[in-house]
Amino acid sequence: MTLPSITETPNELTTDIDVASPEGIVRLLRASDSQIYNGYRTFPALCDDEIIAKMVRVVEWAVPLIGCEDAVIVISGAGTSGRLAMFVARTFNALLTQRKRTPNFRYLMAGGNKALIKAQEGAEDDPHQAWTDLQAAIDGRKRVLYIGVTCGFSASYIAGQLFHLSKRRGARSVLLGFNPEDRARDVPVENWDKTFADVVRLICRKENCLILNPVVGPEPITGSTRMKGGSATKLILETIFSFATAQATATRRFRTQRPSALAIQASVRLYEMTRQHVYRQFAQMARLVAAGGEALRSGGHIYYVGSGAPGILGIVDASECPPTFGADFEDVRGFLVGGWRTLLGPGQDLSEEGPFYRISLDDFLREKIPGLTGRDLVVGIADRSFDRRVLEALRRSKRAGARIAGIQLARARVPGLRWDGLVQVPGGQFLVRGWPDFCQEYATKLVLNALTTGAHILCGKVYQNRMVDLRISNNKLYYRTLGIIQHITGVSAEQAKRCLLRAIFQTDRLTPAMLHATPSRCVEAATNATKVVPKALVMAGGHVSYAEADRMIRREPIVRAAIEKLKK
Repeated sequence: MTLPSITETPNELTTDIDVASPEGIVRLLRASDSQIYNGYRTFPALCDDEIIAKMVRVVEWAVPLIGCEDAVIVISGAGTSGRLAMFVARTFNALLTQRKRTPNFRYLMAGGNKALIKAQEGAEDDPHQAWTDLQAAIDGRKRVLYIGVTCGFSASYIAGQLFHLSKRRGARSVLLGFNPEDRARDVPVENWDKTFADVVRLICRKENCLILNPVVGPEPITGSTRMKGGSATKLILETIFSFATAQATATRRFRTQRPSALAIQASVRLYEMTRQHVYRQFAQMARLVAAGGEALRSGGHIYYVGSGAPGILGIVDASECPPTFGADFEDVRGFLVGGWRTLLGPGQDLSEEGPFYRISLDDFLREKIPGLTGRDLVVGIADRSFDRRVLEALRRSKRAGARIAGIQLARARVPGLRWDGLVQVPGGQFLVRGWPDFCQEYATKLVLNALTTGAHILCGKVYQNRMVDLRISNNKLYYRTLGIIQHITGVSAEQAKRCLLRAIFQTDRLTPAMLHATPSRCVEAATNATKVVPKALVMAGGHVSYAEADRMIRREPIVRAAIEKLKK
């Protein structure tokens, strides 16, 4: 029997986060995030010698390939992991270009570039398309370093790539995640004869494969690996490639020096110091969370406006809210100075794909400012100083009647603006002098995650510390939902499945075809249904019909309150 995934396990620290005040929410997030560095139970922690030794080994694998025309470094993922793969590849390609070296980092995102903004249902469940994507990325390269990121060891997209690449000469593979090997997902994958656990068992025997999996503890909101999993992914990849790129581009004298385990441990400690600095601003963060919750509860929106790397992190955070919380796509949006050109470079503009893909600051000024009201919150994001175009967008938003807030990695005054909320975090330290301040980016991510997570908690999207209005967009979320129903209501696995199917197909009379529907068929049907998980929970917890559950959720959208009313 497969042990429960740690990334899908409720965190005992945050059981009552759904009834906490904004200040309480931020404090609980602080406690949960500390597990990244302090460890979780008896599992290997990020700073343990065995994990640091593996990071040193990946550095050694990467150094001979970085900046070489015959080599490629591929970072691959789905959802948050894929978006961070893009972010990290973008950063290190820019550094290599500055040093007149070949920018040979590539990223793969399940569902392609469209999925950077809007989740593509089922994309992470296709191991065959995954291999096609990877073949295109490594075509013509003799040497390959592949890093597949899946926090819970569950994405079939990564499993398919690992399976095929493990047999290729001249290729080395790293599986990066935050689950023990024996907790990898061991459920059937449609149209494939392997499970993720099968692939883990295979690569454990391969000398050209390595599993890098510190356990950072359960997420504060169960399964929301955009948070701790995303933070740990970012800091691990940045630490590895900072040292590898510095060594690869150094003079011959320093190029032969072996990367130091102590230096990598020191790098990790810089991120931990940054976390501590961020959460010392918990009062300011709580005010921001409260403003975000008020915006969403009143039917308003949260809009991010930013430039450069901080603005891109705003795009990433916004894109994660619909699949995580079942939020409407327009509830939280991110806009970036330069739009797609800043995000991916020339020739990658997807604006014509529809309104969801119009992400430039000009789009915000043209399409959003005319409709702003006092219910909306516009959040400017900056590093040490605000881009003048972002400041102008904030001023125009204020004049239109919206509330404005700022997230800035400095203690500088911003003249001419009356903030409704401002979080200023002291600057971090550079891992490599003259390079991007990765710790400051990490600080930005923590504040953004706290804002949108706290705001969605305050408008009833969470039951205890479980997401209860998530969108079932892939195999992983289908099985996660079954676990949520069982855990919250205490029903059997069979009862949980029946309630979920009734909610998906919007009926109490399940046909044989519905009862035996594949996860992909359920994902397809759930795409056009609303409040699937809340209705399933009410049916399971209150033993009511679909129609009664539908009426209850319309009257009382906060699921915990709806179930408690049924118990009276």
